[in-house]
Amino acid sequence: MFESFADIKSYDKGGSKTRSITNALVYMLAKDNMPLNTTEKEGFIHFMQKAAPMYKIPSRTTITNLIKTKYEVLSGLVKTKLSQIEFLTITTDIWTDTVNTKSYLGMTVHFLNISNVALDSVTIGVLELSASHTANNISMWFEQLIEEWGIKKSQVFTVVTDNGANILSAVKKTFSQEKHLPCFAHTLNLVSERALENLSDVQVLINKIKSVVTYFKHSVAASDELKKLCNFKLKQSVPTRWNSIYYMIERFILCSNYIASVLINMRGGPTMVTADEIDLAKEMLSVLRPMEVATKELCGQKYVTGSKVIPLINCLIKKTESINLSNPIALTLKQAMLDNLYKRFGRMEEISLLSVATILDPRFKTIHLNNPNTSARAIRLIKNKITEIKNSSDDTNSSSCHGSSDDDGDRHDNLWSVHTELVTKKAAAKTSEQSEERIPTDLKHYLSQPTINLGEDILKYWDQNGSMYPYLKKIVLPYLSVVATSVPSERLFSKAGNIMTEKRNRLKGEKLQQLLFLSSLDFNDWHLE
Repeated sequence: MFESFADIKSYDKGGSKTRSITNALVYMLAKDNMPLNTTEKEGFIHFMQKAAPMYKIPSRTTITNLIKTKYEVLSGLVKTKLSQIEFLTITTDIWTDTVNTKSYLGMTVHFLNISNVALDSVTIGVLELSASHTANNISMWFEQLIEEWGIKKSQVFTVVTDNGANILSAVKKTFSQEKHLPCFAHTLNLVSERALENLSDVQVLINKIKSVVTYFKHSVAASDELKKLCNFKLKQSVPTRWNSIYYMIERFILCSNYIASVLINMRGGPTMVTADEIDLAKEMLSVLRPMEVATKELCGQKYVTGSKVIPLINCLIKKTESINLSNPIALTLKQAMLDNLYKRFGRMEEISLLSVATILDPRFKTIHLNNPNTSARAIRLIKNKITEIKNSSDDTNSSSCHGSSDDDGDRHDNLWSVHTELVTKKAAAKTSEQSEERIPTDLKHYLSQPTINLGEDILKYWDQNGSMYPYLKKIVLPYLSVVATSVPSERLFSKAGNIMTEKRNRLKGEKLQQLLFLSSLDFNDWHLE
């Protein structure tokens, strides 16, 4: 009987079960980008009456206040956490909401989480913009956000953005030019766009495929007939994402036989591509595939990507060069792709942040550094940093770290086969470009050791081998938090688009910031009961 009374009591206002369920409810609404009036909908009310009949469902107003309170509490805890982080990577971008024609500045921070020693990230800014997007204004907004979150500029190791002149200038003004890193997904996107759009024959075929896909998207009769024959849906390309062209062609080829059988019975439909054009599309796809794999690999944020840029681009170029083609148009596309890759990435090794990160990644070291001068310059930079540490009175060891390894699935094996060949050649040659240089013992020993397997976790490697290379471990820590793209900011705006819908078009910028911040937190950061 006493247990029954206690159970009933726990559902009173402020009771343990009421607090626990309400906390979980707020978590669900924020994490899943659900409307706050979900608690007032008939279906949800019926579900809760069955699941917890004694629980009193909070109103929308109460939920709104709880969201605000939760934001205030958890943002305070995150600010405290960030104040203890030595090195941060920032990604930032500007997004315009088409519903209300309002612009927002998004900012995410990435760092090594000391408590669970893994890569972590959080959304710190979705700032509603009320002025023109000049470099000075963007710089002012940067200052506002980092001040609000208590972030010192000395903590910011690098800032990743797209190549827009205004945002690039703002980063240089606020953080210095040395801290800027271009978004490599955006640059890869430009490489593909330029190669595709400058070849008229390629554009003719892409447009022809697109017109067929559009027809099936708009014709209910054609779509229904295709569903009877094929289990796959056609994909339409999107102007802002070159990868969507790849996926459109890939799916079109897969369904081409079924598409042809439907179109032959459809009056007024578009002309089906010919067999020769299908063959060309297949060769175009083989040219685009390595680019698609590289883009996906660089867009991760739960594993180290900064050290992968140089190796991936090197593998991408060599893999593209090795593609065997017979169609003259496909060969022209291949050469255009290579020309654009060399144009935009030819001097990438000169970015010291990337070359040092690559060397300190035990999977790569100097294998992918093709320019002896840039390789020697990067090693000299590491050597100088070791000297600085040795000369410093502060000999405190940096905290160890490990994290989630990235998934090298079958899709990656093809592109990374270039890396495997280079490792084999390096081991067979047994040469060391720096053998005659006077370099620190731990650096010399580290460089002389074989590279580890691609699938191994480099955070775990430095956790386990840090005592062997104490100076190198201190140097490598900031590079482990570097993300290669500003995609986290773009993902942030995708979430914002899911929240800022026609039915929620009155949502204020402050509330949007609260919801996106809460949504970006890991489960453990919510301190759920």
